[in-house]
Amino acid sequence: MWNKRIIFAFGLVALLGSSAGFAQKIVPENDSSTAALVEVCSKLDDVDAQNFCFGFGEGVYQSYVANHPNPSQRQFCLPKNGDTREEILKSFLAWNKANPKFNKDPAVKSIIRFFKAQYPCK
Repeated sequence: MWNKRIIFAFGLVALLGSSAGFAQKIVPENDSSTAALVEVCSKLDDVDAQNFCFGFGEGVYQSYVANHPNPSQRQFCLPKNGDTREEILKSFLAWNKANPKFNKDPAVKSIIRFFKAQYPCK
């Protein structure tokens, strides 16, 4: 399944890459819940928060693809010329609002659930 080291590495890279040069806290300490991610990602006018969200989401996606190199084994498929990352984020926030039961789950699990629901393979 998911290699926790890969997911952690992508999350860390996203956090370090997006937080360099500013002192504000983006993610609540020691909180990897969906609710914490949604809190940060809901700040649509905060460039640092958005960069973190895009990096975190991309890290989750790339980790999933790395762990499922055969496309026929994937449970979701992002379209080649599909939505922008801003549109995907807004869709994720709407999906979360409709599915608050996942707020205590790890954000990584919720992003995968969202991708499966929003982008099923055809």
